Amino acid sequence: MKTQIKLYKGDVVLEFDNFKHKYTLKGEAIPSVTGILSIINKPALVNWAAGCAADSIAESLTPGVSYDELEINAIIEAGRKAHWQKKVDAGNIGTFLHKWIESYIKGENPGTPVNPGLQESVAKFLGWVEKHKVKFLLSEQMIYSKKFKYAGTLDFICTIDDKLYLGDTKTSSGIYPEMLVQTSAYRYARQEEFPEEKYAGQLILRIGKDGSFEFAVMRDEMVYQTMFKGFLSAMHLSKVMEDLKTYKTDTE
Repeated sequence: MKTQIKLYKGDVVLEFDNFKHKYTLKGEAIPSVTGILSIINKPALVNWAAGCAADSIAESLTPGVSYDELEINAIIEAGRKAHWQKKVDAGNIGTFLHKWIESYIKGENPGTPVNPGLQESVAKFLGWVEKHKVKFLLSEQMIYSKKFKYAGTLDFICTIDDKLYLGDTKTSSGIYPEMLVQTSAYRYARQEEFPEEKYAGQLILRIGKDGSFEFAVMRDEMVYQTMFKGFLSAMHLSKVMEDLKTYKTDTE
């Protein structure tokens, strides 16, 4: 499914292919914020995947029991795929929570989930909204930077105590610095299109798949500028890496 949206009062017509998760402008591929930041090394994911494999194999083995060749192969293959299955399961939960919050922000009054973990996550989100008197203004808004030529989709814009914030919803196991880099890129592009919007900062809502909930707010303007400069550095490095894919070395 492809979606088109007009930005900058119609001067920019951005197209998003939901299946491929690709942005294009006049047929030209536009790098996304998340795609650019994927260049950041995440060594913890390697340890997590190795742990998934080890746990799967350990659960399949029984002390004192002998296994034939096919059984051993099946155990190894299950271990090899364990991280992928956990990622799929976690992704399903994360997608549900993200869609539920999007529906809530749009005023569609989504029903209360039946699953206990999802119920707890939703209840904590609603408690946060009530406690801080959060008013949501926009949801799932595409952004594009004319100056730096990148695109993305921010999760929401809201006010807290009548101050404007741009936010992103995560269902990860923690809040990490690159998430603030991501919202900084969204904020820059948004303010490039709407310079009259004055933001007090950005925030990350982390709604865990286990019912946990936390949020982080970045209000310091200097930190915002530093985070955005970090994003530009990642963007430039990402472009270099893409160019190297087509670079032919001299073998003579």
